[in-house]
Amino acid sequence: MPLPVTVVHHVDETPESLCDRLSVANGFSSKRIFLTMTGIKAPALAKADPGAIRRLANWSGENIADLERNRITTRPRRLDWQLGSAVFNKQARCGKRFRYCPNCVVDDIKTGRGRPVSRPYVRAAWMSRAVTNCVRHARPIVEIAVASKADDSFCRFVATNSAKIHQEADSSVPTEFVAVDAYAQDRMLGALKEPYLDRFEAHVAIDLCVYLGKFLKRHRSAFSLIPEDLRKAPTRELGFHYARKGATAIREIVVDVINKIRPNGLHKFFFGALGRWLRSNSNEPEFSEVLDLFQDVAERNLPFAAGEMCFVTVRKRYLHSVVSAGAEYGLHEERVVQLMHEAGLIETSQLAHGRIYFDAAKAHDILVAATKTLTSRQAREELGVTEHVMAGLLDSGLLARVEPRTETRVYSRIRREDLDKLRDSIFDQVVGIHESNRTPIPIERVCQYAACEVVDVLAAVIGGHLRKVFISPNDKPRIASLRFDRDEAVAHLSKVRPTLSAIAGRAVMNQRAASAYLRAKPTTVPYLINLGLLETVEIINPVNGRLQLAVTVESMDLFQRDHILVSEVAARHETHPNTILDLFAKIEVRPIYDNCGNVSRFFLRSEVLDAPIEVRRYKRK
Repeated sequence: MPLPVTVVHHVDETPESLCDRLSVANGFSSKRIFLTMTGIKAPALAKADPGAIRRLANWSGENIADLERNRITTRPRRLDWQLGSAVFNKQARCGKRFRYCPNCVVDDIKTGRGRPVSRPYVRAAWMSRAVTNCVRHARPIVEIAVASKADDSFCRFVATNSAKIHQEADSSVPTEFVAVDAYAQDRMLGALKEPYLDRFEAHVAIDLCVYLGKFLKRHRSAFSLIPEDLRKAPTRELGFHYARKGATAIREIVVDVINKIRPNGLHKFFFGALGRWLRSNSNEPEFSEVLDLFQDVAERNLPFAAGEMCFVTVRKRYLHSVVSAGAEYGLHEERVVQLMHEAGLIETSQLAHGRIYFDAAKAHDILVAATKTLTSRQAREELGVTEHVMAGLLDSGLLARVEPRTETRVYSRIRREDLDKLRDSIFDQVVGIHESNRTPIPIERVCQYAACEVVDVLAAVIGGHLRKVFISPNDKPRIASLRFDRDEAVAHLSKVRPTLSAIAGRAVMNQRAASAYLRAKPTTVPYLINLGLLETVEIINPVNGRLQLAVTVESMDLFQRDHILVSEVAARHETHPNTILDLFAKIEVRPIYDNCGNVSRFFLRSEVLDAPIEVRRYKRK
């Protein structure tokens, strides 16, 4: 049976609010006395117990279904709770607080029906701290702590603090950012308007917005990626702008930030609060889709190794940094950069090595092969030859170069298989212990008698032209251990060998001789050949029988006719090449190429010989 005085139940009102308004409308001195008289237990009503709701419907004359619409229920064995159709986490509970919009309360007092003291009512949206602003008035929600259980009547609180609430309504500052508040209210009412976010529980969707926004605001240098009208928005509004668009939009903005920042070995901490939130919920089934999205983005765009911890354990490595590749494959970082640049996996960059990433799968075979190579120093130590002889082996092609570097100095690596092949081709010709009365001579003596180089002797051995090659059974298979029959070696090696020009039928030089001809660094000629500035011909090397490129003298003369070395220009002005480069840069005259490492640079003669530059010379004191 309804009470003598009833109140109008609002569609967005909580059951406890209706109970409170009935108590003041019917003149009860406190809400506790009203609950005792009506037989409604406060804990049961707070938990939306069906019996308590039924009793309230009986005393208020309202429909049970209407009262249950905004009930608050706690899910069993969980810390989250449900308000209407939305599920929130424990952080969204309002606890012992009154939460209200001062403007809504003032409107209730002015326009509500019934006794003035019973007009203000608690909106269901106010019960969740996920709602921080009133959507209707675009004003912040006010929070006031409740001192004791005796003070939990909102109607009596409003009556006691009416002047203060009116003042709060007049002084509140409007906000333009209420999109997340509106979304939270829609979820409470069961209105699903955001297809991507609505597939998650309300607290997962809202926290996703919060932490995505924190991630975007954490990296200030990436703020240029964010629209200007959102740069001053609260973090969750910023996150909502991208999250509502779906997984693709989230992936794109996170990848853009990663590419902008390029974390330097600290990618484990790159995600900040977002990462901690995902890791702390990694075992919760409702977070699985969000977790998989961010885990996949991190694995594909940051140099995580399989087995490392990101949000969960990384399943596969997609990227390496120069630092991680060097550590994994045992290579120097500069060498990794060189290899990846030559393979086209990275571009020239001024970034720190920890910030340079490349495809791990594409780089694997290259890096593995690199671990099977030796430096020229290691190779010559195994062969037992001098640095000069080693250079001859490389220049002649008897030993193939791999990974040539030109940035700082001529530097090559040699494949282990090539070194073993060279050694086998030499020592396969050894016939055993010398049995003649004449003492065999070492390779150095052969070079003296025949006026040739060690490389010439070895080429003759490999070619099968020297049959009397010996080594002591106790000696290691090293070049210095070889012994030769003097007469045979001198007779063969003293023959006139055709020159490269004779073979080519025109004046040519090998690349080392061509560098000397141009008065340039040894790395310059290969660079000019790659640019198409020098003409080459293929010839058979008379030493090793292999095809090689020789540079025509005619093309070098034509090149020198139109070009001049930077160092030569500097010598004419009696100054340093860097000074010349700076002076010509001021009049916008630059070498024909630049940013080329340890390669000699050239000017066009027509641009520099009569150029209006003035070199200052300081008199010595």
